[in-house]
Amino acid sequence: MRAEDLLLAWDPLGYGVGSYGPEFDDIAVALTEVGTEEELSTRIRHILTDAFDECPTESDTRAMARRLLASSQSCQL
Repeated sequence: MRAEDLLLAWDPLGYGVGSYGPEFDDIAVALTEVGTEEELSTRIRHILTDAFDECPTESDTRAMARRLLASSQSCQL
């Protein structure tokens, strides 16, 4: 599954799918800038906290970071 599709299907705070457009754009950019699951998870938590003053659990963001990194690596030539 593409990283974009993973993000579009994710509802990390329960606001409804499609409620995170700008935040998911920021996460997609972060995906190109970081190299590890831990770094991406931390960036995801910061992005969502800055936007909504709350964030999903660390285990949820780590799981999404892992899936995003795997997706982006499978797309590289």
